[in-house]
Amino acid sequence: MMAFGCRPFSMNYVEKYGMKCEGIYRVSGIKSKVDELKAAYDQEESTNWEEYEPHTVASLQRQYLRDLPENLLTKELMPRFEEACGRTTETEKVQEFQRLLKELPEGNCLLISWLIVHKGHLIAKELETKMNMQNISVVLSRTVQISNLVLYVFFTHVQELFGNVTQTGNEEEIRRQELLLNCLHQDLQGGIKDLSKEERLWEVQRILTALKRQLREAERQECETKIAQEIASLSKEAVSKKEMNENEEVINILLVQEKEILTEQEEVLAMEQFLCQQIITLEDLQRQNEEVEIKNDHLNQAIHKEHEAIIEQFQLLQMQPATAEQQAQEDEEPEWRTGAVEPPRDGVLEPIAAKE
Repeated sequence: MMAFGCRPFSMNYVEKYGMKCEGIYRVSGIKSKVDELKAAYDQEESTNWEEYEPHTVASLQRQYLRDLPENLLTKELMPRFEEACGRTTETEKVQEFQRLLKELPEGNCLLISWLIVHKGHLIAKELETKMNMQNISVVLSRTVQISNLVLYVFFTHVQELFGNVTQTGNEEEIRRQELLLNCLHQDLQGGIKDLSKEERLWEVQRILTALKRQLREAERQECETKIAQEIASLSKEAVSKKEMNENEEVINILLVQEKEILTEQEEVLAMEQFLCQQIITLEDLQRQNEEVEIKNDHLNQAIHKEHEAIIEQFQLLQMQPATAEQQAQEDEEPEWRTGAVEPPRDGVLEPIAAKE
C-alpha cells in the first residue's frame, strides 16, 4: 500500500472547501492542474493545497485510488464480503462485515475506513453537493472496484463498522507524522539551512494538525454517543455512584481535549513565528545582495574611468619624445637660413658684405 499522507489531507481539504461543490468526485478537475499537484506531492515538495480547486484535489485522490496495486478488500476477501450482503438480517450482515474487516491488512482497513467516513459526510450534504448515496456509490465503485451492494452496507452502518478503526488509525498516523516532524526539527536545528526541509516541515505540521482535529472530532462524537446512551438508560429517581464516575471520566476527557487544543494552538503560533523570522532573514539577505550589486556597479564604473585615464596618460608620454626631438632640430638650424651669413664654402662661413 502507498503512504497515506495524501489521503487524509485531501479528504480534509474537500470537507473544508468542497462540501458545497456540486458534483464533487463526479466532475473531474483540469488534467494539467491534477498532474501538477500529483508531481509536487510525489516529489515531497511543499504543496499549497489552497491554490487548487476542490475538483482538482478530488480528482487527484481518485487517481491515487485507481493506481493502488491491489483491491482494498483483497482478492481473497472480496467474495466473502459479497456473500455477507446476502445475509437475512442487518445484524448478521454487520457482524460478518466486522469479522471480515479484522482480517484485512491494517493499511487497507484504515484507508477504507477513511473513505467511507468521508463519503458519508458528503452524503449528509446532498442538498449542496447533489451527491446522494447512489451517486457516491457509483463513482467510488468504479474507482476502487468494490460492488454497490458492499458499499451500501458500509454507508448504512458507518458507526458500527468504522467508529473504532478510524480513531485507532488516526492515532497511529499521528505518531508517524510526529516522528517525521521531530526528525525534520533535528535536521534544521543542526545549523544547516535547507528551504526544502523547512517547507516539508510546514507540510507535515499541517497534516498533523488535520489528523489531530479529525481525532478530536471522533473522540467528541464518541463521548456524545456515550453520554446519550447513559442518559437514555438512567432512571429519573437515582444515579448510581458508578454512573457518576463514568460521567466524571467523560468530563476529564473533554478537559484533556481542551488542553490539547491549546497546545496545538501554541505549536501553530510557534511555527508562524519561525516562518516570520525566516522571511525577515531572506528579506535582509536580498537587501544586502542588492547593496553589493550597487557597490559592484560603482566599482566597475570607477575602474573603467581609471583605465581610460591611464591610456590617455600613456599616449601623452609616447608623444613627448617626438616633440622634444623636433624642437632640438629647429634649434640647431644654421644662420644662413635667416640670411645673416652666406652659405658655407669649403666648410667655411663668410659674412656677406654690406650693400653700399
